Amino acid sequence: MRYSVILGAACVSASLLAQPAPDARIRAVMDRPEFAHAIWGMEFYDLDARTVVASVNGNRLFVPGSTTKLLTMGTALEVLGADHRFRTRVYRTGPIRDGIVDGDLVLVASGDPNLSGRQRSDCRYTFIDRDHSYGGMPVPADPLATLRDIAKQIAARGITSVRGQIIVDASLFAEGDRELGTRVVLSPMVVNDNVIDIVVTPGAQASDAATVVVSPRTSYLTVQAMIATGDSGSANTIAAVDDSSSVDHRVLVLSGRVPRSAPINVRWSVPSPRRLGEIVFSEVLADAGVRAVPRLGQRTIDLTAVSRFYSDSMTVAEHFSLPLTAEAVVLLKTSQNLHASNFPLLLGALIATRPWAAAFQAALPILGKD
Repeated sequence: MRYSVILGAACVSASLLAQPAPDARIRAVMDRPEFAHAIWGMEFYDLDARTVVASVNGNRLFVPGSTTKLLTMGTALEVLGADHRFRTRVYRTGPIRDGIVDGDLVLVASGDPNLSGRQRSDCRYTFIDRDHSYGGMPVPADPLATLRDIAKQIAARGITSVRGQIIVDASLFAEGDRELGTRVVLSPMVVNDNVIDIVVTPGAQASDAATVVVSPRTSYLTVQAMIATGDSGSANTIAAVDDSSSVDHRVLVLSGRVPRSAPINVRWSVPSPRRLGEIVFSEVLADAGVRAVPRLGQRTIDLTAVSRFYSDSMTVAEHFSLPLTAEAVVLLKTSQNLHASNFPLLLGALIATRPWAAAFQAALPILGKD
């Protein structure tokens, strides 16, 4: 028997009291002081019998907010399967002669939301409750770890240089829109959740210069920081100006003051995840001993022509994600907006040619709407 639970809380008049919860442990949460002026809506649903088995305020209307992510993730698990793994492959478009690829290397973005440093050795993904997309601290790992593993596979094949260029094929669905919560750009290419972390640590004393650490470090973004430390309890006055004339080399100027307190993350949303992917993949290849350059900015790629090289014999590296259930933990525990906003586009691209319409059509059976 499979069960689903959807719940939420909304601020209302103190005279509107929540109904008793169906379980003492749930009731203990509802009775916390911070929820004294809230009303709860909760429903437990038997997916096999298609019946409600328990409900609290089930007849009231609520604005669902991020509880919608339960439907998003549930649809993905139903359509793709709990054991689904994203497969990211790199192809060559020419022969290998004396360690040199006589052509391009093409990384085909699969929509994997975790091309990052999240993956742990125990087959789980690391997360921090306040995700770095919301200004929390980045996970304590190399954000380019997955791309480095892919680069090492290429080097292990004896490849030392690429005569062509590094291309990212992000055609699975359209890149460019920003999700509405954190304003991060949607794309099938997701490196470090499509943000560059900029952690500002105040100095020991007021007026000391603050320390700024950028991660991942890449030629795609130069950060110029002039940030002083203010007194404890003073306002954070950091201002950011994107001062760039080149789409391939962005300059971010930070100025102002930060109070003496814990470090903060003024993360920067990547305007083109595809372009970041081409640049940082070239850089990690160089670190692995493979000489390569990212796609020239003015070069137009005919992906239809390039895709004829997408075969097993032309594969030089591939990465399999952890099962989708591991991603579900990240998405739901951190309320990860980019991941959740990408899934309807991803599902639609996989099952039809109209991403949004197809994805929401796939969600209807889960809502009990045939």
